[in-house]
Amino acid sequence: MTKRLSELSLLLVHLAVVGGFARLYGSGSFFPVLAVYVVGASLLAVSARRLHIPAAVVAVIAVAGAAITTGWLLFPTSTRFGLPSGQTLDLVRESVRLGRSRFEHVTAPAPVTPEFQLVAGLALWCSVWFADWAAFRLRATIEAIAPPTVLFTFAALLGSGQHQLSSAILFAAAVLFFASAHRAWRAELDGAWLTTSPAVGPRAMLRAGVVLAGLALVTGAVVGPWLPGAGSNALISWRGSRGGSGDRTTVSPIVDLRKRLLNQSDTELFTVTAQHRSYWRLTSLDRFDGELWSSGGQFSQAKGHLRTASPAIDRPRANRQTITVRGLSAIWVPVAFEAKTVNQSSEALRWDPESSTLIVEASGGAVENTSDGLQFSAISEAPQLDPTILRGAGTNDSPAIKERYESLPVGFPVVARQAARDAINGATDRYGKALALQNWFRSNFTYSLDVPAGNSDDALVEFLGSRQGYCEQFSGAYAAMARSLGIPSRVAVGFTPGEADSGTSVDDKPTKFTVRGRHAHAWPELWFPGVGWVPFEPTPGRGIPGAEAYTNVADAQDTSDPAVSGVPSATTSTTAVGAATTATPNTTTPAPIPNPRRVTAAPSAGPGGASGPVRLLLGLALLALLYVGAVLVAPWLTARRRTAQTIPAAVVLDAWHQGLAPVRWLTGLRPRAAETPLEFSQRAAAPLGAFTYAIDQLAGLATSAAWNPAGASVSDADQARGLAQDLRADVMKRQSRAKQLRRRLSWREAFDRPRRSPRAD
Repeated sequence: MTKRLSELSLLLVHLAVVGGFARLYGSGSFFPVLAVYVVGASLLAVSARRLHIPAAVVAVIAVAGAAITTGWLLFPTSTRFGLPSGQTLDLVRESVRLGRSRFEHVTAPAPVTPEFQLVAGLALWCSVWFADWAAFRLRATIEAIAPPTVLFTFAALLGSGQHQLSSAILFAAAVLFFASAHRAWRAELDGAWLTTSPAVGPRAMLRAGVVLAGLALVTGAVVGPWLPGAGSNALISWRGSRGGSGDRTTVSPIVDLRKRLLNQSDTELFTVTAQHRSYWRLTSLDRFDGELWSSGGQFSQAKGHLRTASPAIDRPRANRQTITVRGLSAIWVPVAFEAKTVNQSSEALRWDPESSTLIVEASGGAVENTSDGLQFSAISEAPQLDPTILRGAGTNDSPAIKERYESLPVGFPVVARQAARDAINGATDRYGKALALQNWFRSNFTYSLDVPAGNSDDALVEFLGSRQGYCEQFSGAYAAMARSLGIPSRVAVGFTPGEADSGTSVDDKPTKFTVRGRHAHAWPELWFPGVGWVPFEPTPGRGIPGAEAYTNVADAQDTSDPAVSGVPSATTSTTAVGAATTATPNTTTPAPIPNPRRVTAAPSAGPGGASGPVRLLLGLALLALLYVGAVLVAPWLTARRRTAQTIPAAVVLDAWHQGLAPVRWLTGLRPRAAETPLEFSQRAAAPLGAFTYAIDQLAGLATSAAWNPAGASVSDADQARGLAQDLRADVMKRQSRAKQLRRRLSWREAFDRPRRSPRAD
């Protein structure tokens, strides 16, 4: 009975870990898949143990089970007759690569994607098998709950602020239930119970453990939220501190484009006084997970000259701008691509060179700061490009560029890959492919707002079938299909030039442009080695100023009001901007975002705060200090408990337990489950040598105390205690200093929990 309860409770511990993963994901669809991983691993592990299958065969079963489960759950179309195939292995490799790449950028709550599910599922699978081995073969309680505790802690450290209390209570309940059940099972197998203390039997221990666990959980759930500091920030801020040096999570500017285009079509968002007409760019999105385009960045102070990731260019065209933001309601700052210098600004700005993005500094308050009211001056520089330059750029991309900007989700639609190959019509060089893909969209698709928002894989397939959409679909489809052709790409979000006060701008004669909601736009950018990021324009009726020489598309934008006309004219601009409100910034538990469509701005550490690696090292150092303190204090507490024991028989049995440690140090032997103290002392006599007498005397006293109706006398207790202490001290002296230090820092030795020899189960 107690054994079955132990197995069930260990399964519940891992299901509680799966529940804790709710802090990492943006929806609950992750749970069934991970729960099947846990239940499947548990059933296999229990069956293999009960059937006494050899260890080598068990290892094969564990690996094969993981492979089959992964194929069924995550890549079912790649299996053959229900078994993993070579294609399954390829998808697993690609998922691991994507997961490793995206882990550095994605923040919780994250989308439920195959790569994250794969890593989480395999981690849980390994945890279940190790825990079962530790719990029922080694009969070790602490070791059994260590792997699930690590996984739960991982989710707690990296997770969002949602489900904190509920997940902690659920996990604590499962762990306490398992500890009680497992301890009772071990006692049922191994314990020698004194006739004077029948109440401490296995069933009584289980009942007491369950009651204590229930009381602890009720107390934590009722009292915990009211304790001082319960709602405070963490002692170690894993997500940065306030004041602009921590993570800031906000809704991606490509989300809800259609709605904002219609609702803000005539709203004045900002004005620009500039030398040249330009697309006013907010940011770029480089990550596509099959659901949406998003990004992240490392932002530093933006003042004076700005460091950029683009190659140096010859004879760039400078564009001086003065920008006044009125109603963007976002952290983004519009500027012509690519900003090189920020001269004056009414507010502190920050800059990410990889995405060429300006944002406003965080306010440090409870409400996110936005760029509304900002006025600043900047100088941008753009290369003067033509087909000859782009054709000569080649395709020698660095591994970092390929890893970041050619990544596509597992299961990217085959129809999109085929459409991309058909669209380029045999072009071989990068520029030829880019231009052919742009012209294919402009010639075969029409602009329409009568389509749902989004650029997921499903939306992409729908877009390619209906051949109508607006810039969110055009830019996202172009960038994703370019990646399928091996071209690094990303999606830029911003605005077309806007309404000029005095006609077309003339070089060195600044013109004021008023930019409204109808001018919001998105377009793709492609990477050319030695040149940098080059914008293209697949959306019909739009044209990039200054890019006519290589796009063969004239400068064009919106001249109508979509809110009035319903379907814009052929020259209508698109994409509502990132006028999205931001989530609470710079906290260890950011306010939940209703969906994972977000962009993360992770500014680099300023003078007032430590960087992420430094904080991690500080946290590890603190954990190490806590560990050392625990293992040094534990023996002192144990000694006090032993001194306080007054029942002679209990003192003798405790001394026997204490004497087993030095025997283990010398011989490596441990008592078997069905072995009496005298039988064990006889088995250990030969390797013990000079210490045989002490262990024989202890074994005789322990046997008498456990089974003699008269129990043990006070003199027996004193003798047993002295034998155990002398034996431990003498053996310790014979150990090297390195071994003595290792014993002192051992968790098992500190808490006096020697394992017994494993028994076939």
